[in-house]
Amino acid sequence: PARAVSEPTTVAFDVRPGGVDKYTCVFTYASQGGTNEKWQMSLGTSEDHQHLTCTIWRPQGKSYLYFTQFKAEVRGAEIEYGMAYSKAAFERESDVPLKNEEFEVTKTAVSHRPGAFKAELSKLVIVAKAT
Repeated sequence: PARAVSEPTTVAFDVRPGGVDKYTCVFTYASQGGTNEKWQMSLGTSEDHQHLTCTIWRPQGKSYLYFTQFKAEVRGAEIEYGMAYSKAAFERESDVPLKNEEFEVTKTAVSHRPGAFKAELSKLVIVAKAT
């Protein structure tokens, strides 16, 4: 079987004095389409280090890929809020959320709902509390 090979991805992050890396955000997906798209991920913590925010998005707003599945997971924290969007804010346009029946939020993940997800994804936002 043939396997697709992608270029390594480099992500910048801050290492702070006294800081400990105890949170992880992982994005897995399956998609189809014509060309690659550049996406971004950010992971930040509150000043008291009790909450983290993980955001995954396409900076150009709308993705033209056809997503068959997606899952954004956090480790080291419990999700208090999760939202998925079919279109991300770009220029004068606002975020367009998926319908509630298209995705589900558990204590550890935001993911597609098989059979209900309409294959459009451009942004995910997770806010979680340290466990």
